[in-house]
Amino acid sequence: SHFDFDHYGLVLRSSPRQADLILTARTVTMKMVPSLVRLYEQMPEPKYVIAMGACTITGGMSSTDSYSIVRGVNKLIPVDVYLPGCPPKPEAVINAITKLRKKISREIYEDRIRSQQGDRCFTTNHKFCLVRSTRIGNYNQGLLYQPPSTSEIPPETFFNYNETLQIKPKDWHSIAVILYVYGYNYLRSQCAYDVAPGELLASVYHLTRIEYGGDQPEEVCIKVFAPRSNPRIPSVFWVWKSSDFQERESYDMLGISYENHQRLKRILMPKSWIGWPLCKDYIAPNFYEIQDAY
Repeated sequence: SHFDFDHYGLVLRSSPRQADLILTARTVTMKMVPSLVRLYEQMPEPKYVIAMGACTITGGMSSTDSYSIVRGVNKLIPVDVYLPGCPPKPEAVINAITKLRKKISREIYEDRIRSQQGDRCFTTNHKFCLVRSTRIGNYNQGLLYQPPSTSEIPPETFFNYNETLQIKPKDWHSIAVILYVYGYNYLRSQCAYDVAPGELLASVYHLTRIEYGGDQPEEVCIKVFAPRSNPRIPSVFWVWKSSDFQERESYDMLGISYENHQRLKRILMPKSWIGWPLCKDYIAPNFYEIQDAY
């Protein structure tokens, strides 16, 4: 497999005395703080940390109303590489490990150069040269490796993306039916975001046209903007069933009301929750930092 730990020479250790890498995941709570810090202190130098996932990096959405969640593991231990996502894809994990390896190689290179600047006995100056790896094809593990630009990559490598379409709420239902009839039969994802404090709310749909025997499906991104004073957008649950829980999440986080949705109610936050947590003008409740928790 191209994403194999053994392929990269990684070995999982069960003891902190033998390990040199911590890969943190999920939410870090106050109860876990002493154990995590103690584990990091028991590891020998050099040691590194990869923060994996939105909950580890920022505390996640649960930290907005909880006094027991740490808003970022970097408040406890130094982080070398951040791995965003909820959850990150497997290839993203390998990419983070690759970046960490490059950082380690750069540190080793700088340490050697720094150590050779002074007068040392029995020290021979070596010239470093960058060579291509013989194990993984044309991937260059040198310190000055630069990924190929998009102009060097053949166009057939990418999906055939169409331009992003911006649509008014009143036109969205009819356009959704037209897109489905045209062949966009798969809703990859639906999300929403706040454009700016006091301005419009946007509901985003990523659609894919999947055909039998086709290798490169066509994709289109639809953005439907609604006024903050009355954010109402027609639901496309009756066109793409997979939008059910995704539209509920957008309603729960941003307060966008999806008309004709069969069960539009909160899905993540409790029913008694007041306000929309992901709106940029949302006032979060008081949060006690780590130093105030003891």
